[in-house]
Amino acid sequence: MNILIAEDNEINQQLITLYMKKMGWGFVMVADGNEAMEAFGANSFNAILMDIDMPLVNGIEAARQIRVLNEKIPIVAITAYADENMRTECAEAGFNAFISKPCSREDIKSVIIECVEISALNPIPIS
Repeated sequence: MNILIAEDNEINQQLITLYMKKMGWGFVMVADGNEAMEAFGANSFNAILMDIDMPLVNGIEAARQIRVLNEKIPIVAITAYADENMRTECAEAGFNAFISKPCSREDIKSVIIECVEISALNPIPIS
């Protein structure tokens, strides 16, 4: 599994890095939405774990722009802003799932695996 992680908080970066290493997953860590879009264009990922509140380009806008390029890749929101309005905004931006901070390694693992499996079962129809 290779995951693109967009997270600007250094402590959260360290924690998620530890989680990824313990799971044996490959990953690329970036600190904002601009870097996420650049990394997405330059690499192949199974899923994206995207913080919402980031500098320059936030997670919502980055997800919208990535969706223009790829409708299928699972994008999972990870945020401390867990109210219903934020969940709705994330869904409208094209996120597949939502994880509230703080979260455990198991939370991240189970949501990403589920999203990747669902994505594999639902190919994009050819027009």
